[in-house]
Amino acid sequence: MRKTPLAGLTALALAGTLFGAVTPAHAEEPGTLYVRGTSTACSDGGSGSLEQPFCTIGRAAAVATAGQTVDIGGGNYRERVTIANSGTPERPIVFSATGTATLHGPTSGYVVDGQHDILLRNLRVSGATDLPALDFRDASGITVQGGSFAMAQVSTTPAVRLTAVTRSNLKNVVVSGMALVTGLTMDAASSDVLVSRTTVGTGATNTNGVGIQVDGPRNTILGNVVLGFSRAGVAVGPGAADVEVVNNEVRNGTGYGIHNHGATGTAITNNTVGYNCLGGIRVDGASTGVSVQNNMLTSNGRLGQPHCVGSPPDEGEIGVHGDAVTGTVVDYNNTYHFTSPSGVAYSWNGTRMGLAAFRTASGQAAHDRDTPNPRDRYDSANSAAPGYRPEDRVNAPRVDDPTAPNTGAGPVAYADRGAVETVRTPLARTSVTLDLAAASVTVDATASVPGFTPINSYQFSFGDGTVVTQASPVASHRYANPGEYAVSTRVTGPDGRSNDRTDLVSVLPGTGTVGLLALHNLRYVSPPSQNSTVLGLDQAGLTAAAQFDLADAGSGQVALVSRATGRYVSADTAAVELLTMTRTRVDTTERFTLVRNADGSISLRSVSSGRYVSPLSETSPYLIANQTTVGTSAKFHQVKVTDAARSLRALVNGRLVTAESAGTKPLIANRTATGTSERFDVVDLGNGQVALFARANNRFVTAADGLPLIAGRSTVGSWERFTVVRNREGTVSLKAVANGRYVTAANAGASPLAANRTGIGPAEKFTLR
Repeated sequence: MRKTPLAGLTALALAGTLFGAVTPAHAEEPGTLYVRGTSTACSDGGSGSLEQPFCTIGRAAAVATAGQTVDIGGGNYRERVTIANSGTPERPIVFSATGTATLHGPTSGYVVDGQHDILLRNLRVSGATDLPALDFRDASGITVQGGSFAMAQVSTTPAVRLTAVTRSNLKNVVVSGMALVTGLTMDAASSDVLVSRTTVGTGATNTNGVGIQVDGPRNTILGNVVLGFSRAGVAVGPGAADVEVVNNEVRNGTGYGIHNHGATGTAITNNTVGYNCLGGIRVDGASTGVSVQNNMLTSNGRLGQPHCVGSPPDEGEIGVHGDAVTGTVVDYNNTYHFTSPSGVAYSWNGTRMGLAAFRTASGQAAHDRDTPNPRDRYDSANSAAPGYRPEDRVNAPRVDDPTAPNTGAGPVAYADRGAVETVRTPLARTSVTLDLAAASVTVDATASVPGFTPINSYQFSFGDGTVVTQASPVASHRYANPGEYAVSTRVTGPDGRSNDRTDLVSVLPGTGTVGLLALHNLRYVSPPSQNSTVLGLDQAGLTAAAQFDLADAGSGQVALVSRATGRYVSADTAAVELLTMTRTRVDTTERFTLVRNADGSISLRSVSSGRYVSPLSETSPYLIANQTTVGTSAKFHQVKVTDAARSLRALVNGRLVTAESAGTKPLIANRTATGTSERFDVVDLGNGQVALFARANNRFVTAADGLPLIAGRSTVGSWERFTVVRNREGTVSLKAVANGRYVTAANAGASPLAANRTGIGPAEKFTLR
């Protein structure tokens, strides 16, 4: 490696001191050189000052010396940059991008050949084809920090190639390409290189693709994400020794996740490896002294995944083969092979087997677990395993989960298996319900999940400036004005960890609480069961479950909130789904046009689908908005809750009107107590007209042809219509629309009710309660 002779530098410095040289032979180099390729003032023949920057990065790279920074402005630079000089450990040469500075084109990239102590920060390369985006040779002290290096769709070389590179590191880098041959390679002469928190990914399916190839000793692959690749995500070759592959996430490749082929002393520790077609972790060849511990492996070596088509499964999660069966340590791993968790998670010298058989055959895996439960990896790793780090892949420290037993080994018995330490914060889960009649919202956070400690604080922010903090999980709030509100809930534990959730609510002006009586089967609309999110037709009376808050949704439209669920009724746009009650916010799907039909019934036309609400079929009670015209199935009678289950008491004798014998006999005022036969729902027909719906038999009261009133009709015609006349003393009188006569309880109530009087006297007066 070509380096400045330190002895020579020392001699020169000593000579300068002895001869009293106090004036440098030339002017001091500027601390920063500027590259501004898009500036009209740039010149490669200039000084590289901010006033006259260089046009190309290559020009700055040719003259930059130890301690100088090359400040690169944003833009595309079509060049391949070779860095000519070296820095020192204390005064490296720094190349740093101020904006998005990209080397672009098939030959683009950065080259370091024989230099040392250079820092590349936040640089980008795009579209390299036949040459690496980063090509370091015979170099040391090279640091690449941040930036992205993307190869062209068809490339023939690794994106990052390290040849005889030592004492260097790549951190927070992105390496990508649709068909990468290899993401990053380190040859057998490269050592003491750290690759950390870097993402290497490809969409390739070629047969030689490797994410990170390590062939030299003492290199560390730490906390990276490796995606794709058809040979292996991380491959450690025969020339490598004492390599650490720790805290990485390796997944979705058509090859192996991690493959140790003949390397000695490799520590494969705390990795998360999943969905790789040929296998999770494979140790083979002349590998000796390899440790496979604390890893979490899922669904590797398994057909049936889309990216594994045509790739025969080789082994499951962990495989040990050849000479490696002697001296390889396998322990404290979590494996789960979805297709057959008890039979094929392991491979021992070519034989597929389950955990128990692997323990018997290998004498290893005493603390491995074959389980899909994520809790089994908590606080159960071996902190004495080779390569173990006190921080996880994202640099979070190991933490003790108080709800999980500490079953790990080593000085830290509570470390987790896999690449990421699970720090369980609480999870806010809320159920929000509306009461439009009260213009209020209720938030129930009872279902929230605690983190490491129980939840002891609930903070509710209702979106109108009102914030409530309390120890209990349920809070209600009444709004002064209608509107759209964001209701936020924060749950917090004693350890200070918290989680937030926001629910959007529409508090529309309520216009009344009603029931909808379907003409289809003379049943009220309601959820068919307590926890149902759909609507059906199964309530014989206007029960609490059948009540809806009717709201003004603007533009002549309405919305309905089920009082049973506290949610708006929704209809889908395509008119193929049942009506649901899941939303607290009004959008197009929650809006309906209320149509008043000629017979006094109403129909609901969905704004989103333009279709009318009706039962799904003749035999299905569930509702859907799919009818293009208004037929009987799309008609409903609207009943105010205050008009349900009313009783009529004749003034003339103080007795209650009854539809006795389950409505088979005419109405008569002869009862002293109120039961089902004495209850009537007053149906609003519009234009001041009503119908009486007898609860005794779910039929409408008719005054047909002047005969005695009887609950005998399933539909409302002219003889089933009445006008309610309110008398001065608080009583009411009923006037039949068909003949204009008043209903009377003649003979002091001894005769059945009939609509045959032209005036109102005591016998024509009733109290309605």
